[in-house]
Amino acid sequence: MRRTTKALLALAGTTSMAAALAGVVAAGPASAAAASYPPPRISLLCSAAANDATLEGTVCVLPFGVTTVPNAYSATVAVSKAGAVGATVTFALTAGSLPPGLSLPAQSTSGDVITGNPTQAGTFGFTVKATDGSRTSTMAYEITVTAQGPPDQLQCSAANGSFLISGVCVLPDSVLGLPYQGHLVTSHNAGGTLSVVAGALPPGLTLPATFGASGATIGGTATQQGIEPTYTFTVQGTGDHGQPLYQAYSITVDQNLPLSIVLPSSGSTLEPGTVGQAFGQNFFLSGGAGPYSWAVAAGKLPPGLSLQTFAAPTDANNELVGTPTTAGTFTFTMRLTDFTGQQATQSFSITIDR
Repeated sequence: MRRTTKALLALAGTTSMAAALAGVVAAGPASAAAASYPPPRISLLCSAAANDATLEGTVCVLPFGVTTVPNAYSATVAVSKAGAVGATVTFALTAGSLPPGLSLPAQSTSGDVITGNPTQAGTFGFTVKATDGSRTSTMAYEITVTAQGPPDQLQCSAANGSFLISGVCVLPDSVLGLPYQGHLVTSHNAGGTLSVVAGALPPGLTLPATFGASGATIGGTATQQGIEPTYTFTVQGTGDHGQPLYQAYSITVDQNLPLSIVLPSSGSTLEPGTVGQAFGQNFFLSGGAGPYSWAVAAGKLPPGLSLQTFAAPTDANNELVGTPTTAGTFTFTMRLTDFTGQQATQSFSITIDR
């Protein structure tokens, strides 16, 4: 009897469980239909792809305008929509003002367009609020208007040893204990003011508050590498006619070590290649101060192979790559040069098999 009772209780429990599960399954489609995925939302966008704009801190910088004819202006206030949102979005200026001569329509289906003919030079900041029912998105914008030509800008140029990588201007490396100069140049070469508004310079280096036609110079002597040897910071200021300047920079602090070429695991005799098969060999270094560049100082590379930059432009032409076309043994000398002018050389040989 006791066994039968347990069996009946177990059966009853199983039946109840099955009924409960059936209820959950039955309720599932209705619940899914009631829920909206993705959740409805709208978002104002700022990017080169969306509206040819640049996000500088929290401000979306739209393309510049000019007052000199022809000066028709057009810039998009881009918006994205997700989920069950309405067909029309309304736009409103909630702070600041547009440049005189420009206007912003109140409604749009996929984004709004600021249009008109600017009549006054200057930098104008304003905030736009996009609304779709109960959903809103707000963003601060900026438009600079000049009399003619583009506004003053901070430039990142290989001419002074800097490279723009993922939006950050990588300045030449600093070496512990040695004097440093990193040049910040502008397009108008007319002087202005600058300050660090985010991040920090390497300890021992400073940026003057004002600069002249030749640009600003970060100078001093780096005193420590820190936990991370690369320091990233953002500079903001004004150029000529009060035009805004903004750029993210980085400086890597290196140990004071002589520049040298580090041999790969195979030594100065490189791994062999084969005619008709892809080949790649990186060159390695230590010491010195970037950016670095590699070149063939003597000898001849195997036909079909050439020097290319493997990754960052701060280590230029550091890979021997290609598809060999001629068999034989080739000997050549590589020359490595750093930003300060230090050089190192190393002879290599490579055999290309048939």
